[in-house]
Amino acid sequence: MDQKKMGPYRLEATIGSGGMGTVYRGIDERTGDKAAIKVLPSHLSHNEGLRERFQREIETLLQLKHPNIVRLFGFGEEDGELFYAMELVDGRSLAEVIVKTPIKSWRTVVRYALAIASGLRQAHDMGIVHRDIKPANVLITRDDKVKILDFGIARLFGATGVTMAGGIVGTADYMAPEQAFGEGVTPKADLYSLGALMYAMLARQPPFRGNSVTEILDKLRYNEPIPIDRLVEALPNDLSQLITQLLDKNPENRVPTARALCRRLEALLELPEETDFDLHLADHSTKAPSAPGDEYELKEAEEEAPTLDPQARKLAEAPTMQLSEEESGRDRKSPSHDGATEAPATIVTQRGKKDAPQTRFTTVAEQRQRTSEEESRREKSSAWINYLQIGGLLIALGVVVTVMFIAPQKPDADQVYRSIELSANDGNLAEVTEQMDDFLERFPEDPRSEYVAQLKEELNLRRQENRYRLAASMGRINQGMHPVEQIYLDAMKTNEYDPVAARDKLHALIMTYGPSDAQQGDVARCLVLAERRFKQLNTAIASQSKQQTISIRERLDYAQRISSDDPVQAERIYRGVIQLLQDKPWGSNMLDEAKLRLEQVTSR
Repeated sequence: MDQKKMGPYRLEATIGSGGMGTVYRGIDERTGDKAAIKVLPSHLSHNEGLRERFQREIETLLQLKHPNIVRLFGFGEEDGELFYAMELVDGRSLAEVIVKTPIKSWRTVVRYALAIASGLRQAHDMGIVHRDIKPANVLITRDDKVKILDFGIARLFGATGVTMAGGIVGTADYMAPEQAFGEGVTPKADLYSLGALMYAMLARQPPFRGNSVTEILDKLRYNEPIPIDRLVEALPNDLSQLITQLLDKNPENRVPTARALCRRLEALLELPEETDFDLHLADHSTKAPSAPGDEYELKEAEEEAPTLDPQARKLAEAPTMQLSEEESGRDRKSPSHDGATEAPATIVTQRGKKDAPQTRFTTVAEQRQRTSEEESRREKSSAWINYLQIGGLLIALGVVVTVMFIAPQKPDADQVYRSIELSANDGNLAEVTEQMDDFLERFPEDPRSEYVAQLKEELNLRRQENRYRLAASMGRINQGMHPVEQIYLDAMKTNEYDPVAARDKLHALIMTYGPSDAQQGDVARCLVLAERRFKQLNTAIASQSKQQTISIRERLDYAQRISSDDPVQAERIYRGVIQLLQDKPWGSNMLDEAKLRLEQVTSR
């Protein structure tokens, strides 16, 4: 039986499957390169809006080039099925690492988190929110490098507002509260998920555990996770505080950006080595006894390491999980007799006695904080009238302070230009799109604005050329394109087998519709690309013609030398040269010479 194909890829074996599709190992029959091919479920492939969105989103997704992001190669469709191809990584998921080889060093946790934050930083700078950071979507390679999966799903089903059956794309155990309850999702949702991931790497369980999606969502809304330093001993205080801040239910209280998080994590790695200790879960003997009502269970010293039962493993390794409206409103079910739960939690730990009552434990510090907050609220309530009396003055003062201190904090022209210049030198113009717009808007009279405008136009040209390549590869040359664009793409296709004919088509296109500055928008950019490609082909053809001229001239001279002693060989060379040059304008002189010498040889 023939193997299944998706575009240029021949599918060899199934790597994994989940709610958002099946992943195969595939090989590009054109180049022999291997890739991971994700085939979307048929009910998504038949979504007409999604089909149209595929092509529009590729340009942005293909620009996600970062060592910690699994590279997306492209999207496609085969027999009505949508798929995308991505880098094939040799390694295992972080979920498997946590279960089979628990992490022993907090530095390893920080190093992995720094790699993930670094990848998220580039994605966030490009306006892409992942929305499903979890252990199953993070790969650890054989050389201990970190790779983030499924940015394609994040962009196509997240930023565009597409959900599955009215639900939410994501995984409850690592989902930010605002995402779980349908509020606006920002890059800070990814930072919450990364905080939950760090928590799981250290404690070997997610921040909240439950027997159903409903129970987990209930805890996510109303409860606070047990502080990580109560579950895991020998952690630096700065690391515990950072995880607590990332897991704050209010996005405004979290670390502001992935860039800022990278700096915090880098600072942790600079701590002295005497802070390094092997991690182990705390046991009851080192903590205060639990008071009634404590919803967290500390790990008993004699318990085995946390494991994944088969059902939980399947959920942990699924690419995504859907929280539908029906699921979120379903009553919680009891655990089965074999100890496996129906929770969609990615990481679960063995619990103590099944029927043990839940208890609640509050530390002295927590109680003091609550008392302080209550006292503060009472004081604010009693002083409310006084505050109203001076409210007007405070508002006016706030406006003055904003004007004096906030406005001047915007980077000046030199700072913005330096950032643009560095990215331009590194070939990463897409990273400074906003900075280029800011510079042109705020400093139009700056003499460097012309150069910045040129860089921005160059970026637009690159994006348009990528769009043309994609359209050509997917056979959509004539769909919604201007005739200028259609002729340009036809010339590029001709270039694959006849560069001279392609050059002539480009020249005719430029002569008919040019010059480029006489047009506008996409047509003008297309003509600029045509002019560039025409010059490149002209140079390449001229160079090739020169090399062929030298070589053929040498053969003519050789035939002349042997014509007396070996007229048969000389005649063969002359006839061959005539055949090679009969349709080459640049070889007309040598063609005439070969014909004349052939007559001389044959007349003897």
